[in-house]
Amino acid sequence: MIFRSLLAAAFAAITLFAIPAEAQNADAKAFVEGIYKRYLGKETPGIDLTTREALDLYFTPTLAELIDKDAKEAEKQQEAPLLNGDPFVDAQDWEITDPVVTIQSAGDGKGATATASFKNFGKAVSVRLSLVLTPKGWRVDDVFWSEGNLRALYNPPK
Repeated sequence: MIFRSLLAAAFAAITLFAIPAEAQNADAKAFVEGIYKRYLGKETPGIDLTTREALDLYFTPTLAELIDKDAKEAEKQQEAPLLNGDPFVDAQDWEITDPVVTIQSAGDGKGATATASFKNFGKAVSVRLSLVLTPKGWRVDDVFWSEGNLRALYNPPK
């Protein structure tokens, strides 16, 4: 009886951790689509990234820390933070329509690249997100825009 219980527990653990790549891609896509749903339509609030708790819902811990630290330092200095706009739409203002999200797996089950294409005030925009699968789910580890990327704001090339 104990052997069967152990066997069942082992099988459940293997099944839990052996998630097929398609399912992981679907989860990554759902995560990114969930982000962009917050921006659809006129005068939508998007995602409030003004607290560490909010940052932790969307970004990896290291990137959340960089954004949070800079925002606090900028506030203390009464200056604008390095991230002076919304990273997900590459703008300060938005009216997002026609979002399309595609996912490309890194092949290791722990990372993926998402491309979010949409129109902002009628202009075509494409944003690429580097995703990492963390114990808390998919998180954004970097955001790439047409002219730069999020991590480079905090770690400029030397």
